[in-house]
Order: sequence, then C-alpha cells, then structure tokens
Amino acid sequence: MPNASVHKMFAALTVGTAFLAKELVDGEYTVKPAVGAGLAWMLGTLPDKIEPAIHPHHRQFFHSVMFGVTIMGLLGKVYKWQTEKEEEKVARFLLLVAGSAYVGHLILDAKTKRSLPLMGKLNA
Repeated sequence: MPNASVHKMFAALTVGTAFLAKELVDGEYTVKPAVGAGLAWMLGTLPDKIEPAIHPHHRQFFHSVMFGVTIMGLLGKVYKWQTEKEEEKVARFLLLVAGSAYVGHLILDAKTKRSLPLMGKLNA
C-alpha cells in the first residue's frame, strides 16, 4: 500500500516529467518542471488531508472513481484554457499541478487491495 512518501514521489515525478516533456516538444525551457515537481510533491497527499487515513474505510467521495473522473474532466478544460493575463497563467499552472497530483494519488490508491469506491459517500 502506498504511503505518504510514495504518493509524494509519484506526484513529483509524473508532474515534473509531464511539464518537461511539454517544454521539449515546444522548445521552450523554464523552471516549470522543477517548480511543478516541487508543488506536486507537497500536494501528493491532498486526498488524505481531505479524508484522513485514520481507519481502513477512509476512502469515500473524495477518494472515489467518480471524483477522480470529475477532476480529470476539469483538468482537460484547464489544459485547453487559453490564458492571457499573468495571473491566469499562474492559476492555470497551479490547477494543472494540483489536479494532476490529486489524480496521481487516486491512481496509486486504486491499485491497492481496497481500491477506490465508485462513488463513496460525502461525510459532512
């Protein structure tokens, strides 16, 4: 079962690599891969902050397949977002990093014995 370190490392490697690949294709080189990897590392356990792993059945709505698919759909829209202002570019970058780190966490959890619930319940 992936622990916090595995979640963080997976997020950093996948996000950093994705930004690096995009820059290699575009021929544009910035600090985005390194900054994205660092931010993704910090956000790699975000789902467990929302639904803490304090018992074996902690995976509910925010750890569900439905929520993951929703996040992926939103990531697609953010990726296509044509930003103009600098604040929009920063927001787009942060949303891509956070969403990707979140989905990466769910992917790792889905591969465990307990997997993910289809919908889960919203505990308020």
